[in-house]
Amino acid sequence: MMQYDIDPKSKHAEHFKAIRKILLSYPEIQEVKNAKQTSYGDRYGVIVMLRTKGDVLVAAFGKGAKLQERYPQLQGTGKVVRHLYFGADDEIDEALLREMIEESIVLNMETYEMKRLKSLRYSGKKEAP
Repeated sequence: MMQYDIDPKSKHAEHFKAIRKILLSYPEIQEVKNAKQTSYGDRYGVIVMLRTKGDVLVAAFGKGAKLQERYPQLQGTGKVVRHLYFGADDEIDEALLREMIEESIVLNMETYEMKRLKSLRYSGKKEAP
């Protein structure tokens, strides 16, 4: 069974559906249903991964470590991902969530472009005008 089949039926269904609706309101973001989580990303990489875990809904930001200074509500100490946790009674701050998603979209593009430019530099190829 996919995590996507579980989350919309959990006690966090309203949070899951609300965050999912926000994410899918961006035309560049696509949904990928995996066994352990539902991922939302663009052509450059993952933006957010959603899943229920115990008493919370977890929104894991793929570039969260780079967002954490600006958004101290993100939790975690890993090298890349940071998390927001939503309990059943928590409110979703849509404006803040959108700001974090948009910043993540920019970080994904920047990361992709930096890797592309490095590979061009090391390959000796010139960038097309």
